[in-house]
Amino acid sequence: VLFATGSSILADNRLRVRAQGLPPNAIGYFLASTTLGNVPMAGGSQGTLCLGGAVGRLNAPGQAQNGGSCGLFDLTLDLAMMPQPTGFVSVLPGETWTFQCWHRDANPGLPSNFSNAVSVTFF
Repeated sequence: VLFATGSSILADNRLRVRAQGLPPNAIGYFLASTTLGNVPMAGGSQGTLCLGGAVGRLNAPGQAQNGGSCGLFDLTLDLAMMPQPTGFVSVLPGETWTFQCWHRDANPGLPSNFSNAVSVTFF
């Protein structure tokens, strides 16, 4: 389960995304896009990628995570440095960004999965 907490006011720069209920000791990271999508089994995954267009990976040092025995990822976002395939961008007022978590899944089948997605409109 993925959810966002904090503030959608850009000047606050205080938005956190959290994924919980992941497999124990799973590794992974958050994804971000301004475009919704629907790609079942993306990249050979079990789940559905809910993002489309330019998808940024929040996988810089300190952002990629290991969920430990609790199966929990938690990240405070820097809204002035959102990753995109062409580099970093600042979130602008009125934009809606959607976030999703990609993680390894240790079941005997496919090697990864996605959380649900959550969208936030910024002011």
